[in-house]
Amino acid sequence: MTVKTRFRTFPRLVLRQAGLLALSVILGAVLLSLALPVRAQDGDERQLSVGDVVTGTLDSDDFVQTYTFFANTGDSISLSLTTETEALAPMVFVSAPTGVIVAQDTDLTSPTTVSIPEISIPTNGTYTIMVMRGSGAEGEASGEFELELTGVRQVSEQTVTIEDGLLFDLAWAEAVNLNLEVRDPVGGTVHAFNTSAPSGGTLDADVNGNCDAAISDNPTETIAWPAGDVPAGSYEIIIYYVDACDVGGPQVFDLSASANGTPQSLSGTLNPGQRYLARLELGSDGAWTLVNGGVNAGLDTTLFRSEIANPDPIAVGTTVTGVITNDAPGQAYSFDATAGTTVRIDLMAQSGSLDTNLVLLAPDNTPLVNNDDASEDTTNSAIERNLAVDGTYIILATRYGLTIGGTEGEYTLELSTVEVAGTPAPDATGTGTGVTTPLPEGTEDGAALPQGSIEVLLQWNTNADLQLQVRDPSGVTVYDDRPTIQSGGTLDEDGNRECIDTTTTPVSYIYWPPNRLVPGTYEVEIWFQQNCDDTAPVNFSLTVDVQGETVINTSQSPTLNSRYMITFDVGNDGTATAGPGGFFDMANANTLNYQSRLDTAIPITYGGTVSGSITDRQEFEIYSFEGEQGDIVTITLNATGGTLDTAVYLISPDGIQVDYGDDVIPGENTNSVIDEATLATDGTYYIIATHYGLNVGGTEGTYNLTLIQE
Repeated sequence: MTVKTRFRTFPRLVLRQAGLLALSVILGAVLLSLALPVRAQDGDERQLSVGDVVTGTLDSDDFVQTYTFFANTGDSISLSLTTETEALAPMVFVSAPTGVIVAQDTDLTSPTTVSIPEISIPTNGTYTIMVMRGSGAEGEASGEFELELTGVRQVSEQTVTIEDGLLFDLAWAEAVNLNLEVRDPVGGTVHAFNTSAPSGGTLDADVNGNCDAAISDNPTETIAWPAGDVPAGSYEIIIYYVDACDVGGPQVFDLSASANGTPQSLSGTLNPGQRYLARLELGSDGAWTLVNGGVNAGLDTTLFRSEIANPDPIAVGTTVTGVITNDAPGQAYSFDATAGTTVRIDLMAQSGSLDTNLVLLAPDNTPLVNNDDASEDTTNSAIERNLAVDGTYIILATRYGLTIGGTEGEYTLELSTVEVAGTPAPDATGTGTGVTTPLPEGTEDGAALPQGSIEVLLQWNTNADLQLQVRDPSGVTVYDDRPTIQSGGTLDEDGNRECIDTTTTPVSYIYWPPNRLVPGTYEVEIWFQQNCDDTAPVNFSLTVDVQGETVINTSQSPTLNSRYMITFDVGNDGTATAGPGGFFDMANANTLNYQSRLDTAIPITYGGTVSGSITDRQEFEIYSFEGEQGDIVTITLNATGGTLDTAVYLISPDGIQVDYGDDVIPGENTNSVIDEATLATDGTYYIIATHYGLNVGGTEGTYNLTLIQE
């Protein structure tokens, strides 16, 4: 199925999934009345808005397709369907949130068209549309159809009269592309790719949408609701820095709003790629205020300390309901689970404009994973996670933008368990299968390596001391100074550690027990620490097995003090793939090949702080600032989310590295700082924000970078 809406660029898409209860009721009622065998549809439900046109296919495998739409009491909705395949003879049914059918067209005498005009909506909620092949599960008819949703939507039961209209103006001063989006309280959105909302809001123009024709003479975008009744509630405002065009650099903007002729305004600064959030709160009495939010800096669970400290219990296999508002933007829930359990959490909006965000925290309250949009077709959220330890876990139900967001509404949260393919079940003792793998020839007689869901084996050929360490998807590392970690990682053999009891066939081995398989990115590092008075060339072999399948099998020749790193990813289904690998030197950023990207650097000024992220697709980001000879600067790079282990570099105006910072406190604080560096010349300096391991590192997450002139 393909939804032919015009909005596909921004991820803030107003879509909602229907409840499975409503779907099962309508399928059961209709199919039983037709004496057909009930068969679940293979496709996913898709939520529509008035004006949407969708295409779908009906055949023997999928004889039913379902869609949903949100409507309010008093709305008048019409459906029309066409197909070029007469043999389909489709039927259409519409059910209310309770599952009761409110409209239908089952006339098979017009096999290529269906029409259900002016459905009067009896109550607020999510309605289900079912398109079914006329022959149901029987027959071989196959073909495509086109379904259109039209009609008139009431804005809300809570409206307020604005005599002069509701107006939002975004203005800036450079030939760059900023975009304005406003989301209304009832789920409508207005922006460059969806220029009107059912509640009446419209965009005048997408200014500077084409960089070749971009203007610098007061570019302005306006979104307005005409005079009359508009929804009361929270209007979320999002400002996007879409494209720096040929100008680049940070952009100062002015946002003004007015209702009944009274203006309020705010100003802010964005760097390319950033988003700025604000909201307008409009009361049912007409009183309103413009609330300044700020740059959306990503996940920060410290904003919800009180909620996390006082969660509501939820049992696995149950569903709870709640509401997100500007006054209460998050709710925490707790549940008990054992290691090896895979849980599924679904957070689904049920009313208003709510754009959900979902976070799962470990028993120590460390964020394990979060999800904003479950897919590109929904703003609902979902998490599936294999749990590494026994304990009490926390679920945080919140919204896009967290405390500075502006969407509100009711939600349902479902917690369930799922079986993950390929994960071995524990034995009767709960400690795994107990199968062992013999050590390589030359190790202690009778010794054996315990089998695991993940097995990392390092072997080499001299008396040298090579350290093996593996960082798990939560960012915790198992190695000789920390031989066990919470996720189950265990160091079983540590080779020629500290040159004690050396052997010329040393082995280091780290494994996770059979019932401990956490999905995510693992980072394997080998450090040649000492030669232990053995000057022979070192060659090592590294193998990584996941679920009995070899993922990594490589041989390398390290030099003293060198470090080798390689990553591998474990999917939710237990399958694994290897990532990039190679030697790296944290004192030298050249392996990043940053020189070719200096002209794309994002400007930052003294006293400024910028936010960014490091991912597998963006291993580093470059910033620039103007410095003078003798300036003393301090640069801090602090992780704000994910597993990010930061590293920061200072580059001179001629592109040469002059300083770098890794861990503030080695082994304790992986944030980075360049402290009181003195600039040697005048010119444009550059800052590289990256992660440990440089081009082969595996940690990811968000950060804040601050530049201070001492």
